[in-house]
Amino acid sequence: MNTRAARGRTAAALAGAAALLTLTACGGNGSGGSEAAGGKDGKGRVIEASNGKITVPADAKRIVSISYATGALLDLGVEPVGTSAIDENNPMELLPSQTDRAKKITSIGSGIETNIEKVASLKPDLIVVEGAAAFDWNVKKLEGVAPTLYFGIKTPVDLLNAQEKIAQAVGKEDVFTKLKTDYRQKADQIKNTYGDKLKNVNWAVASSYGNGEFIVDTRTSWVGRVLADAGAKFAKASDDGKEHEVTYSQEKIDVLSDADVILVPRTFATGEVPKEVKELQDKPSWKLLKASKDNRVLPVTYATTDRYGTSLDVLGQIEKILKGL
Repeated sequence: MNTRAARGRTAAALAGAAALLTLTACGGNGSGGSEAAGGKDGKGRVIEASNGKITVPADAKRIVSISYATGALLDLGVEPVGTSAIDENNPMELLPSQTDRAKKITSIGSGIETNIEKVASLKPDLIVVEGAAAFDWNVKKLEGVAPTLYFGIKTPVDLLNAQEKIAQAVGKEDVFTKLKTDYRQKADQIKNTYGDKLKNVNWAVASSYGNGEFIVDTRTSWVGRVLADAGAKFAKASDDGKEHEVTYSQEKIDVLSDADVILVPRTFATGEVPKEVKELQDKPSWKLLKASKDNRVLPVTYATTDRYGTSLDVLGQIEKILKGL
């Protein structure tokens, strides 16, 4: 990942929740770490995570989820006993049907800290952390409370891989397999139904965090990966997947000149395009783009498509766009 991109999407989207969670309060060397996870009889599941091969209880019931792990668990039909705060500043890309449920789950902290004492008071038998690898999650402190699975995310595909391992940890492999199958079938349906349109349309995904720059997502990005699975053809700037995003100076807006459709992020909490993206779209050079003149700069929700639940939703949005082309 290039350093300029890391300042952009990785810091603001994937790690948005991570920045909220500089863990404080007590930690210590409790008895709940990975060594004790299997219990005296040694029964449990061994899951390979960023913090090593962790043995988790075979029948974990009381699960605390941190950051994107909450959505991954809710997709699987598992409701945590504790979660990072869910609010307008930290929606964590939950589906509408999941948001109200998540707000009723006990909060383990918000803002810039998570309360370790609160986590411990919930008596979890498993803690799952899913967030940007660039941030310090103080996993050792969490391991002092209960067996902890930490998935440090570096690239978009890591999010899907993490959900699969989370499913294995909680014994929901069958639910995960169905989600994955539903996603593949929906992608194939779109590919077969709209093949001609997909051949003749160049897609791009763009966003901005200001500072005179904008970001172009590639085919290996969050939304780019979903577009690729649906058979989309990419504009030149989005076609190279060596990096999942590339940052440009706003003087380079014309790199999007061959895009027929440009997808821009819509903020989940408000349903609006962020003001930095609106400012980008107000640039005279942006208004000269083919997609802009054809009114084909279109918003997409779940710019951080972090799991199969949100990926299915994005496929539905792509299908709706294709119907209107």
